[in-house]
Amino acid sequence: MPNKQAGTEQFTAPKLVPEAEFKEIKAESVKIYAYANRVLAKACAEQEIKSWGFALFDQHGCLLKLYGPAGYLEWCRERGICVRSCWDRASFGRNAISLGLEQRCPLLSAGEENESPLLRSASIFFEPLLLERSKDPADYELLGGIAAISPVEEPVAERKLICTALANDIELHMFMASELYALYFQEPKGLINIDINVVTGNPHILYHNEQVFRILGIPYENLYFKKAETLFDPLPQNQEFWDIIRNKRTVEDQLIPLTIHGKQNTYLVSTVAYQQRHLGLGGVRFFLSSPRELSSHVARHIGNNAVYSFSNILGNSFAMQRCIARAKSIAHSDSNVMITGESGVGKDVFAQAIHNASQRRDSPFIVLNCAAYPRDLLASELFGYDGGAYTGAKKTGNLGKFELADTGTIFLDEIGDMPLDLQVMLLRVIEQKNFMRIGSSIVRSVDVKIISATNADLHTMVEKRTFRPDLYFRLCTLNLQLPPLRDRGGDIILLAEHFIDAITARLQMGTRKVLSEEAKELMLRLPWHGNVRELQNVMERVVQLVPSQVITPQDLELCLDFVGTGRTAVTAASPPPARAAQGRHVTREDILRALEENRYNRTMAAAALGISRKTFYRKLEEFQIEL
Repeated sequence: MPNKQAGTEQFTAPKLVPEAEFKEIKAESVKIYAYANRVLAKACAEQEIKSWGFALFDQHGCLLKLYGPAGYLEWCRERGICVRSCWDRASFGRNAISLGLEQRCPLLSAGEENESPLLRSASIFFEPLLLERSKDPADYELLGGIAAISPVEEPVAERKLICTALANDIELHMFMASELYALYFQEPKGLINIDINVVTGNPHILYHNEQVFRILGIPYENLYFKKAETLFDPLPQNQEFWDIIRNKRTVEDQLIPLTIHGKQNTYLVSTVAYQQRHLGLGGVRFFLSSPRELSSHVARHIGNNAVYSFSNILGNSFAMQRCIARAKSIAHSDSNVMITGESGVGKDVFAQAIHNASQRRDSPFIVLNCAAYPRDLLASELFGYDGGAYTGAKKTGNLGKFELADTGTIFLDEIGDMPLDLQVMLLRVIEQKNFMRIGSSIVRSVDVKIISATNADLHTMVEKRTFRPDLYFRLCTLNLQLPPLRDRGGDIILLAEHFIDAITARLQMGTRKVLSEEAKELMLRLPWHGNVRELQNVMERVVQLVPSQVITPQDLELCLDFVGTGRTAVTAASPPPARAAQGRHVTREDILRALEENRYNRTMAAAALGISRKTFYRKLEEFQIEL
């Protein structure tokens, strides 16, 4: 660097930045400080340097920190080399630091080459810290720089070599971190990296993506290099979180309650711990999913997805088509729905179809059978519990079905079996849209559509005071009554043939069995007390046990289950049960509707009307109906 030309009086004392302004400078320079501080501190500790050290500067030439032994730091103070001092040319004259920042290149100045009289006894080697943004050097981002400052008589070569190596190390560290940020910022989960100081053990936030604020439900703020307590409440809150940090534990898809600014929620958490002691590195990366995303995740894993839609529901009968049309209308409403009907008629299938046709189709569909749990377990299944709520409870607590179903649909099957005290709790959730987990004092809001189902007579239960009338009316805002299979006429044959096809394909049997006309007539006369579920079971037996390709009435009788049903065997010659009397009152419109509903199959139409084929043909002739 060329010698100073003239006049140096104005540089006899360095300019110091006020404390308040310096605090802002440190906040803006936290990125370079975080990377350089670790490297420079380690270099001073490992190099037995006695008479010289390093200085870290921001991009404007403000001295952020000095590194070196006590004697060296005292030598610096005597020359005005101190934290908060300004080293731009206007403040401290021409030297390797002021000109190196201007020119963005390494420079050396010694003795008279330093314009300030305070620096005449000093030798300075400066290396800028740059981050490449494009191939044009002018477009490099200047982050600051480091300088090796020593008495002028000290040899220069060693200082230049060490300073250049440290600068390259810092720039490489920042480059790799920048690439890592770019990769993790595309991560759909919330990402937050907690770095742990290997000396003090204090955790701070090294970096994060923007998704974490959406997931935690808090406004965005710059948390880079701030203490972890800035975001996560300190102990005694967040015990599991702080334990993961303290022990650098790796967890995968674990439900962990987190308290953020006094508000607690449960999140799906995965972590990656890292440790490089010789580099002074250690910490934990946290990947977070929100309660809403958590609900979808858990719903997928517990197999409660709604897989059926209206296209999966078979039925051409007038009764069934009317139910499907009503269910489609119900799906467009966000009101609660009550589905009633005998066991086995397909209430769960309609519940799934309603959900999949609703605006909540992309949200969870959670199922709870109220008859499958004792009272105490049913409460925890519905509302969840906090850790330690009762003996045997998980220490991290457990999510309830309502929490899992948030923004989606909860299907409460066998609602008539819910105990009265739990009916009160359910009513409160419906009315207030919130609840508390067992053992918790935190109120959680919930937005769910409730579809309930029962084969019980709730009207009678309300009269007997075994079911609350206020809950009944809340759940039954919209109702759907499904017909029994025996009232669906030709749908019986339609479903039977569908089950035969599905079972044959599943078992890879190749040859498909067919129902004889006599077998169809028998099936249309059977009461089917177990409804569609019973029909499916019978077809399973027929396909696997009947050796012949054509299924006869005798084959069916061998596969029917009469145990406990009160049913007696029905042969092909048996008259239609109870409904035969309907033949005397069949109208022309009845005949036409039965034919249309059963795709003009005369046997099925006759069975739907409860008359024999002979009577059916006589009616066709009587009403002059031509097919």
